[in-house]
Amino acid sequence: MQLINRILLLLVLILPVPVWAEDTESLMNYADDSATTGKVKAALAKDTTLSALDIKVKSDDLGAVHLSGTARSQAEVSQAGIVAKSVSGVVSVQNDIVVDVSDSVKTR
Repeated sequence: MQLINRILLLLVLILPVPVWAEDTESLMNYADDSATTGKVKAALAKDTTLSALDIKVKSDDLGAVHLSGTARSQAEVSQAGIVAKSVSGVVSVQNDIVVDVSDSVKTR
């Protein structure tokens, strides 16, 4: 009986370890994603032609970055993609930023 109790105790202590490891891995991936997203946002904010734009940034743990939002011109859309690609850790950029025609008219 004592042997069975020890085996059960051992199982109870060992079984949560793989679950904990999976949670830690996803937390690390989230931290990497967050760090990449933050670096891209900072680079966009540093660029004087882009700092006032409404650009949203998402990234995954493989270095893929997704840009969305609005810009005043196609040149700004292209510049945002160039800036994002220049950030360390970024492997690919999907640029879905659109030119806001009403915003372009306001600035004239």
